[in-house]
Amino acid sequence: MTKSALKHPIQLLYEIEQQCKKTAKGLPQRVDVKESWTGIGFRIGGLNLVAPLKQVNEILHYPRLTAVPGTQRWVKGVANMRGTLLPIVDLQGFLHNKPLSQTLKSRVLVVKRDELSVGLVVSEVLGLKHFQDHEKVTSVNRFDEALRSYVHGAFKQNGEEILVFSMYALADNPLFFQVAV
Repeated sequence: MTKSALKHPIQLLYEIEQQCKKTAKGLPQRVDVKESWTGIGFRIGGLNLVAPLKQVNEILHYPRLTAVPGTQRWVKGVANMRGTLLPIVDLQGFLHNKPLSQTLKSRVLVVKRDELSVGLVVSEVLGLKHFQDHEKVTSVNRFDEALRSYVHGAFKQNGEEILVFSMYALADNPLFFQVAV
């Protein structure tokens, strides 16, 4: 019989515990987690913007549309999204009265505000963007006047200013509902 077979089971467990403690790696030190602001980065034309994450419900590829006669040029049409009609609007067309050139990178950001659901066509979605408090900008160097009502802050990251675009401010603007020609 081996020596360990003669040991009491509690003694054996104690020795195993001591051996584990000797060879165990230490736990990682607690690192202070810094709060960050997260949004969806997107581009219209050559302008990089970011929308608060909670204001974008979904990101879609450009859907098949049905035109709606008698509407502004920036109203692209309606799409059937899982049985619900979703109006699709060209965001650049609305803001700058210049239609967006649709490419393979074009996407639709779905915004829901109260009873309103709308899809906003953008040039490209840049994905989730995370910003730290120290990246917040107090004054913006370059500002597009058409965006004034919709920009609610900015961040500077990697030398580039990124404006925070409020989808809710857009949805609350009465001009956004004047779609009839």
